[in-house]
Amino acid sequence: MNKAILMGRLTADPEFRQTDNGVSLCRFTVAVQDDYKNKDGSRDVDYLTCQAWRSTAEYVSNYFKKGSRIAIIGKNKCDISEKDGKKYYYNYIKVESAEFAGYNKPSSENAEESEEDFPAEFDEIVSEDSPF
Repeated sequence: MNKAILMGRLTADPEFRQTDNGVSLCRFTVAVQDDYKNKDGSRDVDYLTCQAWRSTAEYVSNYFKKGSRIAIIGKNKCDISEKDGKKYYYNYIKVESAEFAGYNKPSSENAEESEEDFPAEFDEIVSEDSPF
């Protein structure tokens, strides 16, 4: 079985392009932090290259940017190329699906102070007529 499940942050804005045949392709790198701390007391980070195709590529390029939290399901792939008699191996995650993994808090200079830690669309709606 070849299944990769990742959750992390984009290290840069996704790179979107289309092939000569018009197929959408999006490449991006996700920084994934280890669950455990090393002997220095900090957490190591892995930087994983990802590739999404077609509608998934369009989704990622339209809704994610540098610093966005993302959850990915995919598979590990390895492309091999040869140049000057040497073989080069290129490992990446072929993205099968991607979704939001939280949200980014607005910077304090752009946002009003709020006790809630949720985006506006998740604010609780309470009215005088509510039984709760």
